[in-house]
Amino acid sequence: MSPRDTTQSASRHADEKRPFEVPDHELIRSIGTGSYGLVWLARSLTGTFRAVKIISRASFSNERPFEREFAGIQKFEPISRTHPGLVNILHVGRNSAGGYFYYVMELADDIGTGAAVNPESYCPRTLSGEIHRQGRLPIKECLEISVSLAAALGHLHQQGLVHRDIKPSNIIFVNGRPKFADIGLVTDISEKATCVGTEGYIPPEGPGSPSADLYSLGKVMYQISMGKGPDEFPELPTNLRELPEASALMRLNQIVLKTCDRTASKRFQSAEQMLAALTTLARQEFPGTGLTRIGQDGAPSTTGLAFTILNTADVQPDLRLAMLLQERLSAKGHEVWIDRHQALDLEWGREVEERIHRSDAIIIILSSASIRNEMLAYEIEIARQSRQSNAARPRLIPIRIQFSGKLPRQIGIALGATTCFSWDGPERDQHLVDEILNASHASATS
Repeated sequence: MSPRDTTQSASRHADEKRPFEVPDHELIRSIGTGSYGLVWLARSLTGTFRAVKIISRASFSNERPFEREFAGIQKFEPISRTHPGLVNILHVGRNSAGGYFYYVMELADDIGTGAAVNPESYCPRTLSGEIHRQGRLPIKECLEISVSLAAALGHLHQQGLVHRDIKPSNIIFVNGRPKFADIGLVTDISEKATCVGTEGYIPPEGPGSPSADLYSLGKVMYQISMGKGPDEFPELPTNLRELPEASALMRLNQIVLKTCDRTASKRFQSAEQMLAALTTLARQEFPGTGLTRIGQDGAPSTTGLAFTILNTADVQPDLRLAMLLQERLSAKGHEVWIDRHQALDLEWGREVEERIHRSDAIIIILSSASIRNEMLAYEIEIARQSRQSNAARPRLIPIRIQFSGKLPRQIGIALGATTCFSWDGPERDQHLVDEILNASHASATS
């Protein structure tokens, strides 16, 4: 045990006996440990059960890392409620005189009774507990968990943050759905990496990057699909070929191998790429199910549509409209991905193609700035080819943004007689959203 671990262990034992005060909450009992602190089962004034994590100054060798963790929680708190795959932080507080800060979170399901909580017997449902009870999880459950967590991780990275400690015990279930918890080590992507994380889940280059987070998630996927510990990777079960799910497991293992490659440049370069590979496998193994896309609630969805927005001009009002459409469509339960890449490269081209192929609709931002980007013409052509070979899917939805001029020849040919929508100002916002939804649903049901 390292000196840091010894210090934290001694501090946690002392904290279990220490009287903490969290306004408007009764601390019932300690239910677990996390990075730098204890997690308590608590009851609010309204009788709602919550989880409260308390981080003591005594857990740190000096003031700087303690203040850094507090600043990190403050930054993550509003972001935590923007994606259903992240545990919700409901309140952050500090007791300077007592030498600790705390944050109140939504509570994980009970291991046996789900959302019904008996404070005397409550035991949180975590992914590590599921592995302990079941060993290897069924392939469909593996894909459901992997798809949901990859989507959540992509959202976290888009906010400029990394998790740094992804492992089964830090993944909880709330209302039956997996969420990243113990976010005490979440930090800015740009922050210099420190020696944090858990052995077995840390890549060779160390923690602190999006690629390292993906590596850790890949090790989790290896555990739930193969029933082996992270240190046994890449060993496969001796009876794998005898399992009914052998073929699907081997295909999932190919994704795991790429995710956990020791060379960072050979891994998926984004959570979006990883998610695309997982949903492609899910679509092939379980056609007609909700595993092929993520709904607004963070779970695989059968009702939401998958939109890709092509926005190749990093200017206004293009960016504003793209973000508005993402917000409004996501709020209605649809999966929305914005491609803002400015130039074509091989790796990104593959991701764009995969995204387009699995989309229900492609929203194309046409402006005097965007039509000059050769990337846009390439993407529209890919969408046109996909539509020809996939029963008129995806639907093409071009939007002219304060632009009525002639389109470049290549774009004009690819769009053909496709009807263009128009946007001339903010007063058109809601009407445009309604038009897009009507056109998309009509296409999906035709």
